[in-house]
Amino acid sequence: MPDLLGADVVGKTWDEFLTWFARVWKQGQHVALVGPTGMGKSTFACGILDLRKYVLALDPKGGDSTLETSGYERLTQWPLPDKAWDAITEGRPARFIVGGYSRTLEDRARLTVLLRDTLEGVFEARGWTVYADEFQLLADRKMMNLGKQVETLLIAARDKRITVLTSYQAPAWVPSAASRQATWVVLWPTRDVDVVKKLANVVGRDWRMLWSAMKALPPFHVLVVGRNPHEPIVITSAPERPSRYTKAA
Repeated sequence: MPDLLGADVVGKTWDEFLTWFARVWKQGQHVALVGPTGMGKSTFACGILDLRKYVLALDPKGGDSTLETSGYERLTQWPLPDKAWDAITEGRPARFIVGGYSRTLEDRARLTVLLRDTLEGVFEARGWTVYADEFQLLADRKMMNLGKQVETLLIAARDKRITVLTSYQAPAWVPSAASRQATWVVLWPTRDVDVVKKLANVVGRDWRMLWSAMKALPPFHVLVVGRNPHEPIVITSAPERPSRYTKAA
């Protein structure tokens, strides 16, 4: 893919992007995926989660179809079962979807308890990459009311070497730590200049450059922006079902 908009904004194919992101995405760095529902946030997340060896993908929907395509085993209990610890002890990748299928109010109540126990348990551990899918649903007090637990992970992530991904539709809809603690922002097309301004301020970039790049986005592409001003703003697009990537960190 050719460079776009000068040296500060470059285009990368998905494979080129994964190779680059595997190098620059450090343990403990939070990634915020921001865009409308149905635009591919979970697909993008599944693609980059394969860069990590130990993954817990939280499923607050209780049966997310996109998470299912990851091929990760589904866990319905915490603490982790012995087979998970066996994989970790042997140095094998351990990647899981956390959450049973939710069809009734009782299922929803059990799912909330499971996700709460997982978030609190991960805080006491190290080295995990946690994907908080649909952060609005997790954080909303009328829904799961788990915003405090996710915020605790976000704030302590660097010291505890825990990596967190959050996905949400707009910064105003979730606790401020989801944006404030972000090292990387992945931004889907938006016409809301206030969203672009807020996220540009988070990563220390000129919002006008970000807005110009946004307006130049090809269909089904995203902007990937980090806090390091020496790294370019990247335009890329995840395939519908990202291929497995073997170089786990």
